[in-house]
Amino acid sequence: MKNFVKRELLNDVVTGLLVAAAIAVATPVDAWADLNNAIGTTNTAVLNPAMKVVNLVSYGLGAVLAVTGIAGAKKHADNPGSNPLGPAIGKMLAGAAFLAAPSVISMIGSTGSSALGSQSFTAPPAVNFSVN
Repeated sequence: MKNFVKRELLNDVVTGLLVAAAIAVATPVDAWADLNNAIGTTNTAVLNPAMKVVNLVSYGLGAVLAVTGIAGAKKHADNPGSNPLGPAIGKMLAGAAFLAAPSVISMIGSTGSSALGSQSFTAPPAVNFSVN
């Protein structure tokens, strides 16, 4: 039983590394170059490239979880007695959540900015406590 668990863990790790390598190869160089150029500049210059990296990490985790979930469902189809379906479905759902997260966050961010318009802080008027 321990060898089976080790083998399955190794299989999941190798699958994750392969998906991560594929994403690293497919990642546009601009995302990493923008982040590298933004270091040492203002907070706004760092925010956009950092969000690109966060999006890439989210897509990577989503792809890894989705692929391992599909592999778990295949294992369940081959041998349902020893491979439960629950963990495979959980991985697929978590993968879908990570894949959808950047789009959902973008929609939420654009909804707030379009509904409120451009907001700025203005100080309240000064109160005059002098007695005449």
